[in-house]
Amino acid sequence: MDRDAIKKAQQASRTAFLKKQSKLQSKTSSAVLEERIKDIEQGVVPQSLVEADFLLKRAEQVRAAQGLLQTATHRHEMADNTAIQSTKDLPSLSGDTVFGDRLGISEDVLPPYTRDVKDGAGSDAVGSGFVAMDSETIERRVKAHEYVPEKSIDEIERDRVASLQQRHELLQAQRRSLPIYGVRAELLQLIKDNQVVVLVGETGSGKSTQLLQYLYEEGFHLLSRTERRSTEAVSRPDPENSAKEDRGDEDEAEDDDEGDELRLICTQPRRIAAMSVAERVAQEVGCSCGSVVGYRVRFDDRSSSLTRILFVTDGMMLNEFTKDPNLESVAAIMIDEAHERSLSTDILLGLLRDVVRRNPHIRVIVASATINAEKFSNFFNKAPILNVKGRTFAVDVFYVDVPITDYVSESAQTALSLHLTKPLPGDILIFLPGQDAIESCAEILRQNLAESQGTMRPLLILPIYSAMPPKEQARIYTPTPPGARKVVIATNIAETSITIDGIVYVVDCGLCKQDYYNARAMVEELRVVPTSQASAQQRAGRAGRTQRGECFRLYTPYTFRNELLEETTPEILRASMSAVVLQLKAIGVDNLLQFDFVDPPSTESLERALDQLYLLGAMKADGRLTVTGRRMSEFPLEPPLSKALLRACGLRCGRHMAMAAAMLSIDSIFLTSRDPQERQLVESAKGELFAFGNGDVAGYVRVMEEWLRAGPQAGEFCRVHGIHPRSLLRARDVLDQILKIYDRIGLDLKEDDSNERHPTTLAAPEARGATEGLYPSGRMINTEALTKALLSGFFFNVAKMGLDKRTYTIVRPIHTGGSSYGASLDDDACTTEIHPNSFLFRSGMKALPNKGLAAMMQSKETSNGADVDLRIPQVLRERPSLVVFTQLRRTTKRYMMHLTAIESVDMILEMSPLNYFTREELETKMRKRLRE
Repeated sequence: MDRDAIKKAQQASRTAFLKKQSKLQSKTSSAVLEERIKDIEQGVVPQSLVEADFLLKRAEQVRAAQGLLQTATHRHEMADNTAIQSTKDLPSLSGDTVFGDRLGISEDVLPPYTRDVKDGAGSDAVGSGFVAMDSETIERRVKAHEYVPEKSIDEIERDRVASLQQRHELLQAQRRSLPIYGVRAELLQLIKDNQVVVLVGETGSGKSTQLLQYLYEEGFHLLSRTERRSTEAVSRPDPENSAKEDRGDEDEAEDDDEGDELRLICTQPRRIAAMSVAERVAQEVGCSCGSVVGYRVRFDDRSSSLTRILFVTDGMMLNEFTKDPNLESVAAIMIDEAHERSLSTDILLGLLRDVVRRNPHIRVIVASATINAEKFSNFFNKAPILNVKGRTFAVDVFYVDVPITDYVSESAQTALSLHLTKPLPGDILIFLPGQDAIESCAEILRQNLAESQGTMRPLLILPIYSAMPPKEQARIYTPTPPGARKVVIATNIAETSITIDGIVYVVDCGLCKQDYYNARAMVEELRVVPTSQASAQQRAGRAGRTQRGECFRLYTPYTFRNELLEETTPEILRASMSAVVLQLKAIGVDNLLQFDFVDPPSTESLERALDQLYLLGAMKADGRLTVTGRRMSEFPLEPPLSKALLRACGLRCGRHMAMAAAMLSIDSIFLTSRDPQERQLVESAKGELFAFGNGDVAGYVRVMEEWLRAGPQAGEFCRVHGIHPRSLLRARDVLDQILKIYDRIGLDLKEDDSNERHPTTLAAPEARGATEGLYPSGRMINTEALTKALLSGFFFNVAKMGLDKRTYTIVRPIHTGGSSYGASLDDDACTTEIHPNSFLFRSGMKALPNKGLAAMMQSKETSNGADVDLRIPQVLRERPSLVVFTQLRRTTKRYMMHLTAIESVDMILEMSPLNYFTREELETKMRKRLRE
């Protein structure tokens, strides 16, 4: 097609688009106008100048329509050779003989403003829907002030400004009442004189919301980049190019404004905290969030070129280093909640220690609890420490005399005792380590409340944990009704992340759950461990926010002093280091042994991370990143999953692999409940959505596909299948981000055309006809390509079935450097089982996973002389000999999670590194006999 033809086609397409948009806008405006006209016709009295103006315009339209009708009547009578009547004799819009007989419209269907007009003598006021009043009534109502005085536009604007000013003054008064305001001048002077300051602020001191505002008001963001360039030129002169650089700097200085503004950044360990604090600060500054004040978190960016006060998560701040290693666009950065020692926070502190050496203008403020202050000060070369007291009340702490064994039952009994003996108001907060303990405690409280038969004061029992629906979680924030008490049962999330008003009594069991990554066994273990002294103090502080409180610790004073660690074990000492090493390599940190860690990780964990990256093809033998490694670093995911995403594009299943990665990045998609009916609903949903794939990952992709296809019925889809709607919304955000990264690094997402002609579908061959209604063509999932993509990233997570057909053995875990072939079932280092939440957990069982699914299929079919029960999906008819998993977790046992069945040994050999496996170690004894 030539250029003119293309241009004409584009113009025609744009014209059609504009016509369509014009019709759509016209239809929308007409609907609004008709609705407004109905209100006016029903006699709605105008409430403002805008409505009054609208009424007047409508009255003009009515008069114009009346004139047209009169003209039409004239012409009709002239055509009938009737006498021309005078203007005063013309028929009005009332239902007279001419109007009713000739047009066939009765008076009953006329609008109110036409029926009120008699012989054309109706007033404009009546025709417009106003209420007619005589002068005496008006004077009487004015004297009695029985009217709403109309305000001019200027008066309305003045009221609006006064309201905003009043709100601004109230916010400023609240700011001045915060404890940190008392040390404002001292704090600012300390930051001016020192590059790094450690700020110790207790809960409620106002450090998170106020510090960046103080720096902004003081003009810290006005440091010009010209000054920075001149400093850098002095620190690194180049004799050969000095003249050219000087001329270039002069040209840039002319282009830049001397007051070029920099950014003030505050990092938060949680995205919810970053968003909520940014919204609050925007209100206090008097702007909308996204202008002068903004935030940037994963999946959400509310910032612009105007943003000077920016709140980010510590993970997002690490991404800034890839674009601006010296943070030249940052005037000051505050690391909030540094005492929590998250993995990203520790890496960020190590990078900032190097930045302050290269960038003399940047200011770093580390906000920490008291117990970590000295450590951070020493890390930054004896940085000064400033203490700010919080606005809290005293808390009385009580201990038990002897250690207890059943902390769940004891927590419930302590709460009941407090409810019966303590005065109202005063709510209770119980700290327990996990969901099972929380539900058990809530059940004990409900039973006691039911057995009291109304003799006990009302008690609201409100558990909270991450797997609960959002509406259930939000109940903890509702005010307690008069005469009742609220008891909230939570994990350590209630220490700092959420604040519940009205808590006066705290029950602390002294335990918490933490993830530990065992680098030698390559296992992520979820352990119940004693909490730290710092966490215990945080828990007690929850009772003293509004009045004097009491904390009841279910452990002895000896346990607190001698068995509890002073602070929580940093995440960097108990987490996998693969993603951290990849990110540091991408930033430019090549020598990890010389990197400044607050607490250095073990050498073994670093070695395992380097081994994994090398086997994934992300790193060369000399430690430098490959092209694949740099692309993997673009994804905010674990390296194996990033590698699978890259390989999926070559296998033409990139979109489906992106869906799988998005679903794997969230905790759980199905509702968790002890109700048998709700559990049956979840099992039925899994049977319907997962049955035609080869495991959990393909099922996740099917869930996402069906949810996206549901469109406006997405909420109903989630309700019917027992799925968290918000979990799928989060997964969709992750999917959008992955697709944007695909586009940014130039990867093609074209699906394999052969899938539609010869699909490897989610349906078993004998059941495809039954599933055509459920899963329309064109959306088939190529499970073979998806499995190959998973194997490219998780080949070291291949396991084969044992002789007992229950346990599995990891064939070659990455930590061993050798095969586990020949290992016995007693070898705990390599033996694992399928997690009960996995769909493949039921494989090989006779029980039907889903009755509705079974009804769609025939009962029996004879294949090679053997009866095959078609009521059981193909993937569940026998235990898979080989599986690949994405996560290994130890609770009471070591479990494989997110499993996919593997069809053949050849697929594993094809997708794993050369010579990593041998055929002999992959084949089970059953497969060997079949091959022979």
